[in-house]
Amino acid sequence: MAVKSGPSAAGPSAAGRSTGPLDDEAVAMGGRIRGLRRERGLTLVQLAGLVEMSQPFLSLVERGHARLSLASMAKLSTALGVPSGSLLATPPTARLTGKGVDVVHAQERLATGHRAVWQLAQLPRGLFGIEMVGVEREFTEFAMHEEDEFLYLLSGTLEVGLVDGTVHPLRPGDSLAVAAGVAHGWRAVGPHGFRVVIVTSGAPSH
Repeated sequence: MAVKSGPSAAGPSAAGRSTGPLDDEAVAMGGRIRGLRRERGLTLVQLAGLVEMSQPFLSLVERGHARLSLASMAKLSTALGVPSGSLLATPPTARLTGKGVDVVHAQERLATGHRAVWQLAQLPRGLFGIEMVGVEREFTEFAMHEEDEFLYLLSGTLEVGLVDGTVHPLRPGDSLAVAAGVAHGWRAVGPHGFRVVIVTSGAPSH
């Protein structure tokens, strides 16, 4: 997944850092990155070189002591060969997979902070889905993915913006598809945020 950064983008030098783990979300994401890196037989130095990131900063990320921008997250997704959103999404605690089918049953989900993301059913190197709850009132980074992306708004009001200034408002039941290579961002409208399902066409090759 390639990314074009928008006005709110923050690179590694601007990402949050601390002397200890930032929060549970940062620790969980760092653990996913570390696990995928090791599965692929990459050292920290090798992965840092692939994504043009410093090794000390990537080490902080893996330990949950620093937070990635969406642009940096996109580079890591591409380098590790995983779908957009998979580093951010919480995997299901249980799933039933077999005979070309993946089943993830609804579980109690607690949204904390400004965003919560859960991984839905998926197919290897095929469809990948997440459910996201967000309350951000400012546009996120304008991200440009290597996969086609489909959004279906479950509740709340969501605006999807393009880099040319076009804004598409979505209400519950509305859907929007974004082609690969089209940079876009989103924001909540109103204090109650939004709940959206996002499906991408598959993992990028690496």
